[in-house]
Amino acid sequence: MADDAAGWGGPQEYTDVFLRSALRAVQDLCERRGGELDSLTCEVVPDSTGDVVIAATTVVLFRGNRCVFRRGIWPPSHPATTRAAIYATGLEEHMMTRMVPRLGDDSSPVDL
Repeated sequence: MADDAAGWGGPQEYTDVFLRSALRAVQDLCERRGGELDSLTCEVVPDSTGDVVIAATTVVLFRGNRCVFRRGIWPPSHPATTRAAIYATGLEEHMMTRMVPRLGDDSSPVDL
């Protein structure tokens, strides 16, 4: 594993490890809560200073709604496997507490 100054590996390696771990965690979450994983992706987004920021986005079908959950994962604050567990826990919390159906608009995604 190539280490950068913070010891996390590079962005691509970190993202690969995160995605493998997060996929398992989100699939488990969907099985436990009756949801269906539609997608789990990561994308590079430049921040206001031009530095690389990587965001993970999950789309889950839950209680008849298409829910979208997006959080930054790079630069890292934890090892990728820990960050994946935190991400899945945050997704679960938002699915269970913050999902507010929109009146008369069943096709719009619900941002978590």
